[in-house]
Amino acid sequence: MSDEQQKKEMLARANMAVGGVAKEFVGNLNDRVVALEKAIRQNDRAGVIEKAYNLETEAATFGWPRVTRICKWLRKVFAGDVDQMPSAEDILKTLNALKLMVCDPGNPDPARDEALFRELYPVLKKAVNDI
Repeated sequence: MSDEQQKKEMLARANMAVGGVAKEFVGNLNDRVVALEKAIRQNDRAGVIEKAYNLETEAATFGWPRVTRICKWLRKVFAGDVDQMPSAEDILKTLNALKLMVCDPGNPDPARDEALFRELYPVLKKAVNDI
């Protein structure tokens, strides 16, 4: 087998593996956001930080930029790394927008998600500059 053929086969296997992990991510995205919400409602700061960080990094990897940014914001808020602490109402509003964005991950709605994010952005920006 030629080097070129080996490279093509290796790339095909890698793409299949990444595709499987991406399907797994999308398949349990809603459950993970529910777990994040539970940690928030229980004021489990360490749990929120961990869950938000994991969602933030995986959402970035698999093409969910608004989820990435909201999770980064939540992580920073619960870590105390904020310019201005948001109100509980703002945190819940952001959480509800996140839940709506992931409610049907197999059929994302980019226009709806963009509108939600634009509405949230002023609140997000007050607390964290680099979202």
